[in-house]
Amino acid sequence: MIPLKLPRVLAPIFFAAVFLFASCTKSKDGFDSTESGLKYKFVKSAEGKKPSKGDVMIMRINYQTDFDSIIFDSHTKSDSFTVVLVAPTYIGGVEEGFALMSKGDSAIFKVSADSVFLRTFHSDLPDYLKPGSMLTFHVAIDDIIPASVKDSIESARDIESRVKEFERIDRYLQQNNMDVRPTENGAYFVASKQGVGEYPVKGDTVYVTYSGKLLDGTIFDQQLNKERPFKFVLGTNEVIAGWGECIPLMNKGAVAKIVLPSDLGFGAKPYGTLPPYSTLVFDVELLDIRKGTKNK
Repeated sequence: MIPLKLPRVLAPIFFAAVFLFASCTKSKDGFDSTESGLKYKFVKSAEGKKPSKGDVMIMRINYQTDFDSIIFDSHTKSDSFTVVLVAPTYIGGVEEGFALMSKGDSAIFKVSADSVFLRTFHSDLPDYLKPGSMLTFHVAIDDIIPASVKDSIESARDIESRVKEFERIDRYLQQNNMDVRPTENGAYFVASKQGVGEYPVKGDTVYVTYSGKLLDGTIFDQQLNKERPFKFVLGTNEVIAGWGECIPLMNKGAVAKIVLPSDLGFGAKPYGTLPPYSTLVFDVELLDIRKGTKNK
């Protein structure tokens, strides 16, 4: 079990490294401005330690239009909305303000809507906002988790997830009577039919049919039409690492079952419909080999 729990990171979109701020004369609405032009006003200041790059901030945040219409409110997403302090998206953006805050602080920031949508959200300005309009961000920092703690928690989670994955692989191998040692990089390869001739090498084009399943038998991908087989060039990173590991163990006409741990497949993150740490099982037939890439 992992002794510490880190709230789920729902939107690590934007947040900045530390900036130097120069206070200016307050405007009529009570806002100060940084040297880069960010307008800010602290509602509450705890005068605590400021976050560093890579730290996780647990916050409450909403932003709204000039006419007080709320565009986003973190409370509707999670009670533990978290963001990671990273490099700024542009000078003078709201990101600069987060580096000025500490645990227990609350503040208000005013920024250009055009710049936020174009440079931070990488999207067009919505139709309901006029060019040149402003957005107002209301932010409260409930806690700050140092990057070192976050990294150690994520590392522990990764280790625990991988241990569980290999326990599932062991059960699968036993249940399917696959008494086989892993390859050098951890793939499991069992040939049910030997082929003939040479084995493919880097630069060769191979033609295969296959069915890809999860350990529970769920099919996530397949190409079984021998008239239109799947083809790729070995050694050019066109396929996942596990295929690059195992296809060279087959020659023309060979049929094999390949079991790939997630680090030889799509890794620790979700990929399409595949969940994280997905072990992949392939039934593959190698139909043909064309020597050299010029023949593909």
